[in-house]
Amino acid sequence: MKKAIFILLALSTLACAPENSDDSLVKSGNVFQSSDLSVTSKTSRPQTWAQKVSGSPFDNLYKVNNDVYRSEQPDNAGFNFLEQKHIASILNLREGHTNHVGGTNYTGNLYNVPMNASSVSDVEIIKALRIIRTAPKPIDVHCAHGSDRTGVTMAMYRIIFQNWSKEDATEEMTEGGYHFHSQYTNLIDYIRDVDVDYIKEQVFN
Repeated sequence: MKKAIFILLALSTLACAPENSDDSLVKSGNVFQSSDLSVTSKTSRPQTWAQKVSGSPFDNLYKVNNDVYRSEQPDNAGFNFLEQKHIASILNLREGHTNHVGGTNYTGNLYNVPMNASSVSDVEIIKALRIIRTAPKPIDVHCAHGSDRTGVTMAMYRIIFQNWSKEDATEEMTEGGYHFHSQYTNLIDYIRDVDVDYIKEQVFN
């Protein structure tokens, strides 16, 4: 009799226990709620950030605006694509590497401002921004991967030409999907410490 009562009590306890649902999972003291699944959609990529160009031979080609694009190093197919899209100028930020368009259809203007991602300077940024200001448009700005040297140059473009805050420009550089390499904290430090008024004066005068 006692055994039967014990079994009945156990069954009634199980019947009253809540179901293990995705709406309330507790593990190691952390509560997981179904609302957490919508975080990605709530923090979607801002429309003000550069937009990826689809249908191209590039992995990292983005349109910043009608005048400026950013990318990784173009190969022959890339140069031909830029010609097809009427990109009038290309600015190469790679150190020790000059663009060679022989064997491609590209007929636009080629510019070089060699940079080292570990030690970007005001002088280099000013040269790059001057070219972006004066070169025939549209212009594509690239380094090897389109991530770090291109990233800091585009961040400074946002700040100097579009009056973005340092914080917003840095966020796009590091979180925009351009494969920024986290070891280059010096680029974040550069933007934080840069004298914006000085750079503007040098670029526009």
